[in-house]
Amino acid sequence: MLKNTFIICCVFISQCILAQKASSLEEKSNDTETPFERGNSIIFQDNFDKDAIGDFPAKWNTNKSGTVKKLKGFDNKFLNIADGSVVNIELTKALPINFTAEFDVIIPDDVPVRMASFGFGAKPNAISWLLSPKDGIAFSLQSNSKAYSEGLKFGTQKFSSKDFSLKKLDYKTPLNKIIKIAFSINNKRIRLYIDGVKMVDMPTSFDASFRKNIYFNASTHGAAESKLNHFYISNIIIAESMQDKRSQVLKDLIEKGTASTNAIQFANNSDNITDESNAIIQEFATALKAYPTMQIKIIGHTDTNGNADKNILLSKKRAIAVKAKLISMGIEASRLLTDGKGATEPIESNETETGKAANRRVQFIKL
Repeated sequence: MLKNTFIICCVFISQCILAQKASSLEEKSNDTETPFERGNSIIFQDNFDKDAIGDFPAKWNTNKSGTVKKLKGFDNKFLNIADGSVVNIELTKALPINFTAEFDVIIPDDVPVRMASFGFGAKPNAISWLLSPKDGIAFSLQSNSKAYSEGLKFGTQKFSSKDFSLKKLDYKTPLNKIIKIAFSINNKRIRLYIDGVKMVDMPTSFDASFRKNIYFNASTHGAAESKLNHFYISNIIIAESMQDKRSQVLKDLIEKGTASTNAIQFANNSDNITDESNAIIQEFATALKAYPTMQIKIIGHTDTNGNADKNILLSKKRAIAVKAKLISMGIEASRLLTDGKGATEPIESNETETGKAANRRVQFIKL
């Protein structure tokens, strides 16, 4: 009897261990699924290239201050967000139901208390270092010289009075280097990625009212040393997402004979394709592999900023760069032609930044 009981217990324990291993594997798998993909229609973009150093940037608002800076060792400009400042993008309308938001953050090591906070909400408000907001959703990268209560903090009180304090995840904040922040919002679901790794996945926490504002805040608290807090942001991109981007690319290219996207991004005044653009280019490669006899022409387009002749040349170089990327993905060079139109064929007005963002695009035409 005792022997049988022992055997049963051993089997039970083994099953529990196996179940725990399976659960652990599943949780690990969840960390890598749903990788970040930028939306396919950019609706806002800013790297402060057009703003003078020392000024507060156009297209933005603040309750206090903020200054465009040039940092040593970095190519583009950054917006310095000072202690206590709440800085928000000047949106002309609420963000769409499905969208992505990306930006670069640099947190300096020259301050003892570091709290780089950002969020979405009905209004742009200061983000507490400890408490979650009632009318928004907040995220905060926190570190300090004493290594006290550091990590990634996040949360909202919108749906539950129990979520009073910000939740916390272990995270070691890198200093003096670019941290790539990315959000993917699908209706009520919000995912946060840091340097390509999914950190937060909240399936029902994004309220419709949160689409009204995206804002940044150098949080402070009671300690005097927190009043020295500041951080930098740049390369902000907000893009609308289609629910089925892959099938839409195929549908437009195959059925309509043309497909266009401004989600293929290049370095400023350059034909260097950004790494974040690889996913959308891969979709076109997938479409071409599905139809192995199809040939296409790749056409680059720009906005009206800069010299017209230089824009023509730049647009041609960018089309060639996309061709080279497709070739690296297994598409034969003989199937790909290129051209560039500069700013001669706009699809929206170049009088607004939104229109200019739409006009900076790559077009694919089936031959």
